[in-house]
Amino acid sequence: MDNTFLYSKDYANLGDTIEFKRKKHVVSGVVTSLRENTVIVKVKQDIVTLLDLPDDQTVVAHKNYVVIERAENDSQPVFVYDGWNSALKA
Repeated sequence: MDNTFLYSKDYANLGDTIEFKRKKHVVSGVVTSLRENTVIVKVKQDIVTLLDLPDDQTVVAHKNYVVIERAENDSQPVFVYDGWNSALKA
């Protein structure tokens, strides 16, 4: 099994701005971490308060968001599988 993958043209990458639905609201945020099936997104504090989230970061499945703006990334890191701690982090 190949445990590495490169940045995706279809999915969000580090620093990209995405939109997704959460509790009947359309929310935007910046991708801070990539996982195989999800991304971790940092949202603004007013959204945290509005949606009563426990933290300013939330997990979104790849199938549940739309990329709004691509980040200008000079290098494209490679994801390496490392068990439960696998991720690319900004």
